[in-house]
Amino acid sequence: LLTAASVQGSEFDSAVVAQVLNLEADEVEERLEKLERVFAFVKLTSDAEFPNHELTLKYRFVHVLYQNALYASLRATRKATLSRDVALALEACYGARSANVANELALLWEAARDYARASDSFLQAAHHATQGNTHQEAVQLARRGLEALRKLPETPERNQRELGLQLTLGFSLQDVQSWVAPEAGTAFNRAQQLCEQMGGDPRLLAALGGVEIYHLLRAEYETAQGLCEQMRQLAEQTQESVPLVVASVLGGVIHYFRGAVLAARQQFEYALALDRREYHEAYLAISNENLGTKARRDHSQCLWHLGYADQALALVHEAVTLAEQAAHPFSLSGAYLAAGLSYLLLRDWPSSQRQNEKVFALAEQYVLGDVLNYAKTNHAMALAYQEPTEAAIERAKQALASLRANGVTMAITQSLVMLGEVFGKAGRYAEGLETIAEALALVEHTGERFWEAELWRIKGELLLQAAASNSQASRAQAEAEGCYNQALEIARRQSAKAWELRATTSLPRMWQHQGKTAEARQMLAEIYGWFTEGFDTADLQEAKALLAELQS
Repeated sequence: LLTAASVQGSEFDSAVVAQVLNLEADEVEERLEKLERVFAFVKLTSDAEFPNHELTLKYRFVHVLYQNALYASLRATRKATLSRDVALALEACYGARSANVANELALLWEAARDYARASDSFLQAAHHATQGNTHQEAVQLARRGLEALRKLPETPERNQRELGLQLTLGFSLQDVQSWVAPEAGTAFNRAQQLCEQMGGDPRLLAALGGVEIYHLLRAEYETAQGLCEQMRQLAEQTQESVPLVVASVLGGVIHYFRGAVLAARQQFEYALALDRREYHEAYLAISNENLGTKARRDHSQCLWHLGYADQALALVHEAVTLAEQAAHPFSLSGAYLAAGLSYLLLRDWPSSQRQNEKVFALAEQYVLGDVLNYAKTNHAMALAYQEPTEAAIERAKQALASLRANGVTMAITQSLVMLGEVFGKAGRYAEGLETIAEALALVEHTGERFWEAELWRIKGELLLQAAASNSQASRAQAEAEGCYNQALEIARRQSAKAWELRATTSLPRMWQHQGKTAEARQMLAEIYGWFTEGFDTADLQEAKALLAELQS
């Protein structure tokens, strides 16, 4: 009796042992009572009722060494037979709620050498872990399941099982390690290969999405665009809302980072028109976050670029509210991160810090991967903008280095531009220009152009600041004007009114010192007159103040 109990584990059920040994339940309970009272091998912990309504007494071994010794005494064949019988008994007791003991079942089927059933249970246990937001455990379970499958010949049934495990492994690795974790990329590529071998598997969308995210975060936008196009074709074939939302959101992100802001807006608005709150679980089946929340937070950044600051802030707060209601940590951390970036764009540094600190609070409970590194970088930048001390700048540099250490490249140009501007605030103009040069090279290498206009504007500012106290001032003004005009050209081409406003403020300010007051006033008045909202933002307040100076 104790040997059979040891197969279930250090804790076991009287009803399970009775089924395995084909004994009456009351007889087993009497023996266990004696083993506790007389020999002190086991201890009763509680009584319970299984989902099939069968009553059981829950026991544990007084010392785990007893259980280990009994289990180790089993010969291989007997161990496999008893493990199978215990697994069958548990499945009968739990019925449709077997997922609650999937981890236990997986180990039993593995010991029983039934590797197909073991892999199914490992997958079920991994899914259960992801639902509980314990993604590190899900990674370990998925790996165990794949290891079990390696002992089976390659068949269509085996490939079906492997596909589920590879997808679970890939998404969980992106959550706990990095979106660009090499093992995650390998898992998604294998999942895509399996889908293409089998043909017609609906999980191909999730596999393509995982591979696309992997390349997107590496700023490999051409590759990501090709994968997104495949996803769009699949979605259009099904004409189902969830796949269409997924393809549209990811397509919008690519357009946005490449500087095609109007195209991005169109994709996000299409996704939001299709989105429904009840799609939350469906989104998480093919992504590691809620795509409805992601559509809102990414579209908010797009709206800010287009010059609609109030709408952008309202939408990112809507994303936060939805994420808080769903209580999905990865989606919620992404929403807080986006809110922090929104305030960073609005130059509201304290509010930006508070939003990023909410990510830090979540990270005390959950592993958040790259989201945490992005939050640390933006938080450090907000602090450095307020106090551009050597310590603050060093902290910002270290945060950016930690983000890049994983291989993440997406949005690094944004951080470099901010770091260059902070160097200028600290009077470290040469370092600022070096940082901007690095960002320019990265823009050309990756094609990531969503901050390109601001990059050229900051370069112009640094050139003027560096030359303010030497004899090269006139030459620097000519170079700076060229940078401002480049910024204006890019901003207008992208319809990025927010960047156009900043460049149109910097250039007239320089013209003001050169005595070109009329030209400066006319240029600034035109762009200021375009805006219909956001008048309490720092950018429009600065433009308004300069316009008043020019008019007086």
